Amino acid sequence: MRAASVPLKAVALPTEHGGFGFTLEPVLLGLLLSPGVHTLGLFLLGLFGFLARHPLKLAYQDLKRGKRYPRTDLALKVAGVYLALALFGLLLAALTARGPFLLPLLLALPLGAYMAWADAQNRARELFPEMGAALFMASLAPAGVLAGGLPPEVALGSFLTLALRDVAALYYARTQVLRARGLKPKRHPALFALWGSALLAFLLVQSRLLPYPVFLALLLLALYGSLTLSRPPVPARVIGWTQMGFGLLLVLLAALGYTLQGLPTALLGVPALHRALGFALVALAFLAGAYLLGKREVPRFARVLLGLYDLNALLGLLYLAFAGKILPHPVLALLGVALLHALIKRPHPWPGIGFLILGFLLLWH
Repeated sequence: MRAASVPLKAVALPTEHGGFGFTLEPVLLGLLLSPGVHTLGLFLLGLFGFLARHPLKLAYQDLKRGKRYPRTDLALKVAGVYLALALFGLLLAALTARGPFLLPLLLALPLGAYMAWADAQNRARELFPEMGAALFMASLAPAGVLAGGLPPEVALGSFLTLALRDVAALYYARTQVLRARGLKPKRHPALFALWGSALLAFLLVQSRLLPYPVFLALLLLALYGSLTLSRPPVPARVIGWTQMGFGLLLVLLAALGYTLQGLPTALLGVPALHRALGFALVALAFLAGAYLLGKREVPRFARVLLGLYDLNALLGLLYLAFAGKILPHPVLALLGVALLHALIKRPHPWPGIGFLILGFLLLWH
């Protein structure tokens, strides 16, 4: 076999895409709560540490059999690059940290060791190894908080936020995936995890260990999970994307809660970002609308562009939360995006008309 025949993607990228969510959520929360070079370093540590796991596993499996394939050499090279970038991130965090950021990582180290052992035994897809992996990655959030010199209470709250969500999401997603495969798993463990996480979040809010919006996010997840568990199953990719969406929502609401408590988070720049992005999206809306009026089918780029307007609308909602009153531009952006979602699914020429309406609504203010 020639080395050129080994696809780089198969070696460099893991197949379990859910792991990206459990990796990116804690580093994103750390970046929002304590923006700076220290959390950028932890971002590199978390991302490339996660990516290194897949090629290392492939190389370990080959060498364990006493074999050395072209895939083995490629996996070792890719893992070496990933580990070098992860080490660079760790050094970057160590050189710029203003607090004991290593403490959460050291406390979570047994979970990381358990995850590595389960991975070597091909048991990483089981519930408890997945839970251990998610909680291990969640330690990156308090590490970022402490690296920024913020209080330990905020660090603990960031970890508890992710831990409650991880446990609820894993029980729920596992149940839904089994249902999608035609099996009939028991639903009450998932329901107990969903509502138990929401209840614990409420109690932690009362103890002032969590901001109130975290409870709202977990309550919404419990309501959504209960509803979907009572309905026919959906494909696994839909489960994955919705859970990533809830993860992002939880991170944003947690950061919003700490911002409203007076913490100088990165969300303080949301109003300016919302206005700047809105100006750029006005022109794109008119261009996309004019283009789609001449097309019978909606191309993929238009659906990707729709994601930018979703982001703009989400930033607008955060803008409203900071302002404490109804402002016209965020409301118009949200209204335009809702109309566009409804019209883009309709036949020609409605998708083009939807973009034009959105452009006029954004331009109006």
